[in-house]
Parts: sequence; C-alpha cells; structure tokens
Amino acid sequence: MATEDQGRKRRIAGVSAPNGDSNKVKAAAEAAARRGNKGNMKKKMQYFAIVGTAVVCLLGVIFAVVWAPSDKGKRRGGGSSGPSKLDGLVNDASFVRGVTRNADGNFTAATNPFFDKWTYGDIKWGMSGQSLSEMVGMAGAAQYCEKDDDTEGGVVPPKFDARTAWPDCVSPVTDSGNCTASYAIAAADSLSHRFCVADTEAYGNVKLSSQQILSCDKKSQGCVGGGIDFVWSYIQRRGLYPDKCLPYAGQKGATCKTDCKESDKRKSLGHCVLQGTKSIKREILNNGALVAPMVLNDDFLVYSGGVYTPTDQAQMMYGATGKGVLHAVKVLGWGKSEGTAYWLIENSWGTGWGEEGYARVAMGSVLREGYIMVAQAASEENLALDQTKKEQEAARMVEVKKERAERDARIAERQAQRDEEMRAAREASDEEDFDKEFDDDLDIDLDAADDGVDGAAKNDEEM
Repeated sequence: MATEDQGRKRRIAGVSAPNGDSNKVKAAAEAAARRGNKGNMKKKMQYFAIVGTAVVCLLGVIFAVVWAPSDKGKRRGGGSSGPSKLDGLVNDASFVRGVTRNADGNFTAATNPFFDKWTYGDIKWGMSGQSLSEMVGMAGAAQYCEKDDDTEGGVVPPKFDARTAWPDCVSPVTDSGNCTASYAIAAADSLSHRFCVADTEAYGNVKLSSQQILSCDKKSQGCVGGGIDFVWSYIQRRGLYPDKCLPYAGQKGATCKTDCKESDKRKSLGHCVLQGTKSIKREILNNGALVAPMVLNDDFLVYSGGVYTPTDQAQMMYGATGKGVLHAVKVLGWGKSEGTAYWLIENSWGTGWGEEGYARVAMGSVLREGYIMVAQAASEENLALDQTKKEQEAARMVEVKKERAERDARIAERQAQRDEEMRAAREASDEEDFDKEFDDDLDIDLDAADDGVDGAAKNDEEM
C-alpha cells in the first residue's frame, strides 16, 4: 500500500490523478519543477562561491609568499642569482657572501655605507636618469677624436696609475649621496685633473664644481640625471667655477648663485669621443683622466676589492624605462693582475666603497670602451697651442684657397683652350662641307652640259 507522500508524488508526476482535474495536476507539476530548479540554482551558486573564495585565498597566499617584504631583504638563491624583488636590500649579508663566493677569487664583496638601507627599487627608480645620446659624429653632437701619430704611435707601459704619476693632482673622492650625479662629478673631476696635469704649478689645487652643473645646467636634470656626453657642451660653453664657489650639496640642492668672479671659471677647449685601448692609454698617459660610461650590475654595488669581473650570476640593473642603468666614472690608469687586464677607475660612492673609493675593472667587461669622453683643458699652454693651431689652420685655409683658385684658373684655361680647338674644328668642318657641296654642284652642272653637247651632236647627225 502506497504511503500518502508517494501518492502525492505520483499525482504530481501525472501517474495517477484520481478525481482531479488534469490541468490542475499539470500546473502543480510545473510549480514543483520550478521550485526544484530554484533549489538547484541556489546550490550551484553556493558551490561557485565556495570555489571562488578558495581560489582568491590561494592567490593571496602565493602573492604573500612571492611579494611580501622581507625583514632582511633576502634575495633569491642566497645571493647567487640577483634581486628577486625591488624591496631587497643592496647590503643584504647573504647576497654579499654569495657574490664573494661566485667571484671565484677575482674580487671580494662587502656591505658598504653608501648603500646603507638602499633597496633595488631605489636603484631602479633613483639611478636611471643618466644617458648617452648615441649620436657621435652627427651635427650638434660629440665627434670622434682625431687620430695622430702621437696618439697611435709609441709604446705604453704595462701599468700606469695617475695618482702616483701626478700626486699633486689627486683630489678627494666624492660621495654623491642620494643624488644621481655621477655624470656631473666625473666630468668636473676629470677636467680638474687634466688642468692639473697640464700645469701642476698653476692648477695643482684646482677642483671644479660639479654642483654648478647640477644647479645651473638647464639641459641637465640635477639630481635626477643628465647626459654623460651632452654635459660637455655646457662645460665648454660656460666653464666651471672652482668647487669652493659652489660646493657639492647633492640632494640638498643649491642655487645657481656665487660671489666668485667670472674670471675664476675654467673651461674646456673641446671634447670628443675616443675609442681603442691603446689610444685611451696614450691619452691618459699624456693628458690625464678620462670619463667612461658603464653599465651597473648588482654585484658591482657591493664590490670591495680586487679586479672586478661580472660573475656568471650577475644581473644588470634596469631603470624605470626598462633600459640598463648607466653610471659615469673617472678613468685614471690601467694594469694587469693574475693575467686579467684592468682599468683603474675613481667612483663617486665615497671612500667606504671599493678600494677606498677606487676600483680595478676588467677590460672588456662593463666600461663602454668605445665611448670614452675626452676634454681638453683650457690651460695657458693649451690655449697657446690652440691659438697656434688656429693660426696654422687659418694659414692652411689661405693656402688651400690659393691652390683652389690656381686650380680653377688652370681648369678655366684648359676649358678655354678646348673651346677654341672645338670652334676651330667646327669652322674647318663647315669649310669642308661647303667645298664638298660646291664640288658636287659643279659635277652636276658639268654632267648636264655634257649631256647637252652630246644631244646636239646627235641631232646634227640625224639631220
């Protein structure tokens, strides 16, 4: 015997509907179906809500693991493969140990006061404003240095250190602080050194103001950065005051104002881009320090001594624009250590970094050796030489103009002679043509006369 509930279900399903109207049964069945569908939809929505919540929670866990700030600024792989996140500390102890291990005895790494509390985000966003125009040789841009026998010829020593060659020209290493100023510091310090080398007695104590570039050069961006090559146009055009007139202030800033006289300025007579290892060495040997752009790798930031060669795990530092971060240094010499040739450079990260502010960098590694900036100091001797050179150039131009005028006169004379010969040839040709036409006409007339005589004779015979 079926229960009451079973009977109800059968009636709804249309199996049995005793004493009931079929339309009512059908309506009841549709209502039940709708209630069932609503129940199923509600269950589905609850299921999706649970699944969605689980997915969101899982993504949150992953995000926290990957991107959550580290209280120790740890880096992926204990310092073996570069920064894993922008909040990682440059001076992270595990990374420093990893760099020394990966350097394989070429150089050592250490934490340093310059990058105290710096993160890789500070490098990316704060040091990416320096650039190279990459327009060498074009109008308005730096030109390649002229080559001469003095630059190309002769033997250079296997080792050279400008600090020992010109001890009176050594100036304190600058600490740029929280300011992207290496483009200005390297340029001002390099020109200072070249003034001293040109005349140590007259310019032995000169140190030119890099702050003037930061505060006064409108084509640069101060502590945000500037053009490593374009800055020389400002120096050549305006000159630089001594550092005492506008002392370095860095991020603190300084107004473009001084009580010093315009005559206190020192200028560059010119600048150019030098290429070639031997040419670079010869230029330093003869005239002093140069400026080299370089790309920054993460392991260079913690360099403390030895010959820096990027490790296999080194990662280039990229700036906010996605390009490699550029830095400028002063090149003072060269040498070789355990078979590795290197450049001796002066940095602007204070004496707590590297070898008391200096570094030995392997040749062919991170310096842009095809883009070395050379400036000619406007010393008294160089000014005299430049004046002599200008006079010689002016005399040469006069001689060139004279030779050109004589050449043009010879060309004009030869052209006139050719024109005369051609005119005579044409006249001769015209006379020949006239004679030929006259002879032809004469032949025709004679032939006609002969024909006339012969015809008259023939007529006489017939008569």
